Amino acid sequence: MIPFVRRRDGVHLALSSDERALLASLTEQLQQVLDGDLSDDPVATRMFPDAYPQDPEASAEFAQYTRSDLLAQKTTNAGVVLAWATGARDGVLTQEDEQAWLRCLTDLRLTIAERLGIVDAASEESSYTGDAGVGLRDVYDWLGFVQEHLVATLTSAR
Repeated sequence: MIPFVRRRDGVHLALSSDERALLASLTEQLQQVLDGDLSDDPVATRMFPDAYPQDPEASAEFAQYTRSDLLAQKTTNAGVVLAWATGARDGVLTQEDEQAWLRCLTDLRLTIAERLGIVDAASEESSYTGDAGVGLRDVYDWLGFVQEHLVATLTSAR
């Protein structure tokens, strides 16, 4: 289970077909969240944090000017990862692909963390013993492994 491999020409995706299918499903679900009504979804708070928690007016103005661009970028990132996971894209990851992967994996982990109630180290630790996220916690950890492996691959000697 090596998610990525560095070859002479660059970084290649090396996930198994089952791992690709899981990632495709997760990415499609993320796209559904991003396409939906985020106003009542706690995930929005995690993905679009309050820039000025002490100043609601400044926060609203900041969100007004940045949120649609951030949402578009997150949607684009998910689309890039989905293309790679489904095999629509293949070969060497470009620098843009690498960044899309890193950002999308972060968004997937933030989404799952919100669903598991992980907000800090203590709640992360307790999520191992809780039964509400059985299986989902494993997916959260796997995504962390994939992201960590991508970072290690990207920073390894060329």
